[in-house]
Amino acid sequence: MVTIRDIAAQAGVSTATVSKVINDKQYVSPQTREKVLAVMERLNYAPNASAANLARRSSKTVLYADRFYKGLPYANPHMFDIICGVSHELSRKGYRLSLLNLDAAGKKPEKIMEEAVLSRVADGIILNCAFATPQTEKLMLRLDYPHICIGEPGFTSIMSWIDTNHTLSANLAVEHLLARGCRRLAIIGGQKQDKIFMERLRGFLAAAEKNSLAIPEAYIAYNRPDIRDIFRSVTELLGLPERPDGIVCTNSLIMAGALQAVKKADLKVPEEVSLIAFDDYPYSPLLYPHPTVIDIDLFSLGVQAGNFLLKRIKDPTMLIQTYTALPRLIQRDTTRA
Repeated sequence: MVTIRDIAAQAGVSTATVSKVINDKQYVSPQTREKVLAVMERLNYAPNASAANLARRSSKTVLYADRFYKGLPYANPHMFDIICGVSHELSRKGYRLSLLNLDAAGKKPEKIMEEAVLSRVADGIILNCAFATPQTEKLMLRLDYPHICIGEPGFTSIMSWIDTNHTLSANLAVEHLLARGCRRLAIIGGQKQDKIFMERLRGFLAAAEKNSLAIPEAYIAYNRPDIRDIFRSVTELLGLPERPDGIVCTNSLIMAGALQAVKKADLKVPEEVSLIAFDDYPYSPLLYPHPTVIDIDLFSLGVQAGNFLLKRIKDPTMLIQTYTALPRLIQRDTTRA
């Protein structure tokens, strides 16, 4: 009895390639496809329809791949909004969401994902773009595995992804401060390896350049996600000979530290210093004065990610690379009316 292993050996390709040809999948060159089909014809190979149907059987499960560890809700609270949005959309379509922890001891994230994908325990995977690597891309494309990244991968890639437009968000923040009379703008953010902050910083600088504003190097502060570190950083900023009159805080934790520093410096918000933050949760409702924010509906981002992945499950050849969840300004008390 001829098997796909025999076909693969005769054609000089892998069994995965033979399987792609049988199931008419993408990412097989025309030359390779013709070679495999020729060997199949010569050996009188007829694909086993029941086996093919079994291979395509749906588990009605989708994996969400990321690191999950103690303290994560404080380090990355937005993840859970996204997960809730994904789960909401999947449950509407009869699917369930399962978490895949890439923080397992002794194994690299790529290996954990490879084992999960090869086991076919799920019909598709949603993963944090921080774990999208050329190796991951090769795995997904080789197996035609339905996937979508939360965030744009940090390399030129044909993986599917969905993201918020952080550059547009920063531009909105700058334009709002300028419209409120601020002319010396600073930005307080995370560290240089923080992809989201660096994208917001690029948008901040681009908006400043568009408006002919010079941004001194001292007006850009990098911080660890620690309230004491943020407090010290903003205190130094306010102690400059020419202090900023408008500060963009890259998240609500930084807004909390900034408000403490402004109060300690005996300055008035927003009369002397205006503050605007990205994201409304988790700290903004607890702060006073109530912060003006650029809010992004990350639950909606999760809904869109779940919807796009289900479309990819139906058509694995579909390529999705898009921005969604547009930002909106919520005017409150930390910028001038």
